[in-house]
Amino acid sequence: MKKNFKGIYAALLTPFDQYGQVNLKEMKKLVRYLIGKGIDGFYVAGSSGETFLLSLDERKRVLEAVLEENNGEKTVFAHVGHISTEFARDCAVHARQAGADAVSAISPFYYKFTAEEVKQYYFDIMDAGDLPMFIYNFPSQSGFSLTSDLLDELCANGHVAGVKFTSNEFFQMERMKAGHPELTLFNGFDQMLLSGLAAGADGGIGSTYNVLAPVIREIYDGFLNGDMDTARRSQARVNEVISITRKYGTLKCLKAILQMEGIEMGEMRRPFLPLPQEAMAEMRQIYEEYVMHP
Repeated sequence: MKKNFKGIYAALLTPFDQYGQVNLKEMKKLVRYLIGKGIDGFYVAGSSGETFLLSLDERKRVLEAVLEENNGEKTVFAHVGHISTEFARDCAVHARQAGADAVSAISPFYYKFTAEEVKQYYFDIMDAGDLPMFIYNFPSQSGFSLTSDLLDELCANGHVAGVKFTSNEFFQMERMKAGHPELTLFNGFDQMLLSGLAAGADGGIGSTYNVLAPVIREIYDGFLNGDMDTARRSQARVNEVISITRKYGTLKCLKAILQMEGIEMGEMRRPFLPLPQEAMAEMRQIYEEYVMHP
């Protein structure tokens, strides 16, 4: 089992062509672009990748394209979560066969599954995939919040390697890290990366990393090196961008900014609507100030 998963990981966006089909050529281009920006790894087919708008086949092909272009250079996490255990198990088996370094999974959603049902869901995925597992805790979206007690029970399965913690309950994060220092915890909210690191996170996974990787690196390295002035200043820059993009939908905005970098991202899938034209001037400003001159 690979032990050192720390660092900053881009939660990859998924490019689509003019017909709304997954654009694997541009997917590979995005991977190469981010490797050049100093990213530590990739989180594939997660929330930022519009994963629940992709078919099973599309999720597999996206992962294969990322792994092919990455060619072992950076660590690759395959998000395999779904409402269906069988779907998630299928994705986990494929992730192992394709060569992913680890898997991650959101808890099953929509129905109010019990803690026992959620626990069995993770056990089933881990047993099928036979890869290090990062529990994806995103209660505001999934409706289920990982507890320290449940994490204790999940760790009985030796595949649990860490948690992707997308929540602002930093007390809970600190308690999880204190109870399981051997696990790798990733901060999930980009606007709170510095706060998460202070609470015990070992790194971050985020969508804005697709366009702000050098600035995110300054937060992470600044914290590790005790240079809190740089870390705070860079976190403020990230938050300035998020303050603008969240008005229109962050993922739409990030796609538009990457388009300016020459990566054909296409539109988000319906029911998402296109980015309003009036937002483009602000996206251009972000691009020139934070991407061209990070």
